[in-house]
Amino acid sequence: MRSNFRDKLSTLFGITARPFEDKAEDRWCCFSIADGKIAPPYSCEINAVDHCNIACRDCNHASPGVAKAISNPAIVLSDLLLLSKNYKSYVLKIVGGEPLLHPDLLALLHAVKKSNICEYIALVTNGTLLQQMPDEIWAELDELELSIYPENRTKLERNLTDIQQKAARHGVRLVLSPYRDFRITFSTIGTADTALTRLIFRNCKLANLWGCQSIHNGYFFKCPKCIYIPQILDDPHKYDYRLDGLKISDSPEFLSELMTYLSTQEPLKACRYCLGSSGKLRPHKLVKASEWKYTHARPIEELVDYKKLSRK
Repeated sequence: MRSNFRDKLSTLFGITARPFEDKAEDRWCCFSIADGKIAPPYSCEINAVDHCNIACRDCNHASPGVAKAISNPAIVLSDLLLLSKNYKSYVLKIVGGEPLLHPDLLALLHAVKKSNICEYIALVTNGTLLQQMPDEIWAELDELELSIYPENRTKLERNLTDIQQKAARHGVRLVLSPYRDFRITFSTIGTADTALTRLIFRNCKLANLWGCQSIHNGYFFKCPKCIYIPQILDDPHKYDYRLDGLKISDSPEFLSELMTYLSTQEPLKACRYCLGSSGKLRPHKLVKASEWKYTHARPIEELVDYKKLSRK
């Protein structure tokens, strides 16, 4: 069913769409060393904004459940310049929330380029605001990734010819990422079972294989989800999200500290409330932002795909 949906999109749009599931990897490592610097397997991320203009039930950045926030380009530049002394990613992704909600996205892109932390900039968007994106933004991008859901597909179909022409004119690679199903990501109740938490973490492809690394307000995170989990918890369970990250510094020991942080198999505080890449699969659905947190108010034990968890 999923392959038919993907094939239909590819035929309709005339663009090769990315598969729903990543191919099996033969290496369980979320970084390498190149020219004396740490490099992720593919990309790192900057969260342009935390909020979004749609509310996906299984948004893995918890955008419908967190407060509105906008990245400061000056802070991003400072963080990236400091981090670039010991870290370089071939690709840097500008994500959200919905990044096109950033009021000065051009300044953010300029900050990324000035930092020299990457060779290639990709913008990930749901595309619903793409018609408003000025040429100046297009000119700064190397890739535009469209997240396609059943609910935004019709609008993208309607505007696709214009999007393709703008991408071609600016030399931007256009990538379709169709999603019909999502894995459940969060549990606001969590689990007290430390063995289960460790098992989920050991099987988490985001933290241990794909290298979904994120730079956020002076800290480096091996997984972007741990930035947002404290915000969706009830007050008695809230904690400082920075406890799950590593403060970016110019210390001579920072490279070693970063390697240790990325290599450790000790779960983060957020892992108690996270399904990693082992949550149950369910259809994509839009919900009211005010009701988003309640859709995740079930224990981890009820949300795990145990068959998937046992494969590794």
